[in-house]
Amino acid sequence: MQYLAILDSCVCSRISRRVDWEFFGLKACHFSGLKSSPIARSLICAFVGISLVSGCASVEDDPANDPFEEVNRTIFDFNNEIDNSVFEPVAQAYVDNVPDTLRLAVHNAVNFLKTPMIFANNVLQGNLDGAGNTVSRFLVNGITGFGGTVDVAADSGVPYVKEDFGQTLAVWGFSEGPYLMIPILGPTNIRDGVGTLVDSFLDPLSTEVDKAAVDWPRRVADGVDTRADLLDVLDDLERTSLDYYAAIRSLYRQRRTDEITNGEGDAPVPVPNISFDDEDDKKAAGQSDELKPVIGFDDEEKPKLGAQTSLKRTR
Repeated sequence: MQYLAILDSCVCSRISRRVDWEFFGLKACHFSGLKSSPIARSLICAFVGISLVSGCASVEDDPANDPFEEVNRTIFDFNNEIDNSVFEPVAQAYVDNVPDTLRLAVHNAVNFLKTPMIFANNVLQGNLDGAGNTVSRFLVNGITGFGGTVDVAADSGVPYVKEDFGQTLAVWGFSEGPYLMIPILGPTNIRDGVGTLVDSFLDPLSTEVDKAAVDWPRRVADGVDTRADLLDVLDDLERTSLDYYAAIRSLYRQRRTDEITNGEGDAPVPVPNISFDDEDDKKAAGQSDELKPVIGFDDEEKPKLGAQTSLKRTR
């Protein structure tokens, strides 16, 4: 679904995005599939290789970082038609016919089932505080929250924080790579695509249980829940945007930046002070009568060398 990846920083904290690479014929969700599918192995190696190369590229040369824009826009139009015909009506029916309490329980349960992957990525990022909070949420919600359907932990001051391997790669220093629009699944980039693939490997619900019994219902519930959250937001965005495609691209990147930095973002560079030397002082110093501006920073405002300027979060 194209819009599972729109901004939770600008929309709501519920938005999450899952990609099932089996849509493209990759049986990568199962280790046994990797052993028996040379095509899958080749595609994975190529995907990872592209990611490594893209990590050396600078996005600053092209702020949009969308070299495949023409193709992406075509796919975006296709996705929009599918969304208008299928996903939006289903989400609207879900909102109209399912009580708020039950929809909230579904939302909480979907997040609860993501706990193993969130914990693993907390550890890989070296975020031990986050890992501890994730374990606490799992125990509290699992025991007192009716199997995760009630978010007791959030009410106690331990909110849900999404983590995935795409964020882990960003913490490790990989750049996002080119922007991509995937049929049905929506916006992503090279780094997040690799991250989703790795998450599919490691997700116990994708590898250790019957997909028809648990994994597929979870994905469907996640998709419907997310699209339902975005009904009004996307309608307003499409109606007010001069370029809907560019708006979606921008919001996707903002959401990912917010998730990677845990909402902290980069520290702004202080504005320099601008002052003019006194004319008499200049004459006394033997300088010309022309007033020359002196631009500089106060000592306490000078940016420190080596300050963090990447998306890598501060721990």
